[in-house]
Amino acid sequence: MDFEKQIQTDRESLIQDIMKLVSIDSVETAPDAGMPFGVGAAKALDCFLETAESIGLKTENFDHYAGHADYGDQEETLGILGHVDVVPCSGSWVCDPFKPEIIDGKLYGRGVLDDKGPLLACLHAVKILKEMGVPLSKKIRFIVGANEETDWKCMDYYFNKKKIPAPQMSFTPDAVFPLIYAEKGVFQYQLVTDVSEDITLSGGNAFNAVADHASVLLPLELETVIRKSLLSWETQTRCHFTVENAGASLRLTAEGFAAHAAHPSTGINAISGLMSALSELSPENELARIATFYMEHIGFDLTGKGLGIDLTDEISGRLSFNVGKVEVCDHKVIFSIDNRVPVTYQCAQVQELIQKQLIGSGFRFENPYATESIHVPEDSFLVQTLMESYRNVTGDMSAKPLVDGACSYARALDNCVAFGALLPDQPDLMHQTNECLELDKLDLWMKIYLDAIYRLAK
Repeated sequence: MDFEKQIQTDRESLIQDIMKLVSIDSVETAPDAGMPFGVGAAKALDCFLETAESIGLKTENFDHYAGHADYGDQEETLGILGHVDVVPCSGSWVCDPFKPEIIDGKLYGRGVLDDKGPLLACLHAVKILKEMGVPLSKKIRFIVGANEETDWKCMDYYFNKKKIPAPQMSFTPDAVFPLIYAEKGVFQYQLVTDVSEDITLSGGNAFNAVADHASVLLPLELETVIRKSLLSWETQTRCHFTVENAGASLRLTAEGFAAHAAHPSTGINAISGLMSALSELSPENELARIATFYMEHIGFDLTGKGLGIDLTDEISGRLSFNVGKVEVCDHKVIFSIDNRVPVTYQCAQVQELIQKQLIGSGFRFENPYATESIHVPEDSFLVQTLMESYRNVTGDMSAKPLVDGACSYARALDNCVAFGALLPDQPDLMHQTNECLELDKLDLWMKIYLDAIYRLAK
């Protein structure tokens, strides 16, 4: 079915809807009355549901944990899952990340790729099918969460507390094309050590992002050696270092490059850079012990080798290792870690291996949060149909379904896969500074999603 004319007619409306939703700062914050993930996430969920209502879909808001929007009332359901929350912003943006701007054909703003833009592209695909009066045999249900970037309480509330039945088949536009049929396990935890001294050390924003900044306060007498070492550290770590006076101390800051924790090699971890510098400085306090532990057990390795967890399998490859955050709280130094675990291993196996390596180190393992891997067979109707849509629309007949470390809502229910929206030639700027959508990709996104939704729901 040819949707070219309808896509062009709807294009400006889609861009405006994306800009409207991206304009809402929906980073999770402290709960407020009736808003379990903060005011911004609640406003973003309201905005999406209002947009869906405006095109004639029937919506329901489940206490601002999640919502859904239905087109049709057929018994069998095709689900499209997405989220309206976003990760925090850092770094130097070309514009305010919550005041989206189009610059040189690119729409900049937090969430244009992850996941507000793709979610709205799918909504507008359904809008076009509805306006064309295309007959469908399945109800289409958008299931939208407000807590995906942290701990998925949104989906737990929707499916488990509210007992909403899962669709028979689903996809989520929250990864890459052509399709991800298996996702590694996600294992997040903290490595913690007690300190008796007052230490000022911080870096990163979240488990699931490569830390792009980190800083520490150091004694003034280290200034000469620090300034002499800056260039060497930058060469060794690929981080940019600055030093400045901070009252009676010096503030040493490392700046790296943010990336998604599923692909840590695409970023530059500022925490690792700072720990490397501290291990060379060896300050006369507990920072020296902490830095020594870090470089011996973590360092710049992205496979967990120093903690004995460099696991691999034939289906999904190596375990990935990311340090997303460091902080000091209640006289404890806490490193927040994210692993993507090969599909043939359980997260409990990783925990056991780490705990063995930590014996006698002065660090302990705390606060594990595990989401096990998923695997939808390649020969299933869902995978085969979505792959057929992608191949036919793009002409890439050699495209094959993928395995990835990303954590999408495909894990929230059975028979669900991640399908788009990043194309193979699009830079992956999700979770990064200057996240942007090349607007000339929108037409192809729409063609793929229209074809896929039609094939699955006809």
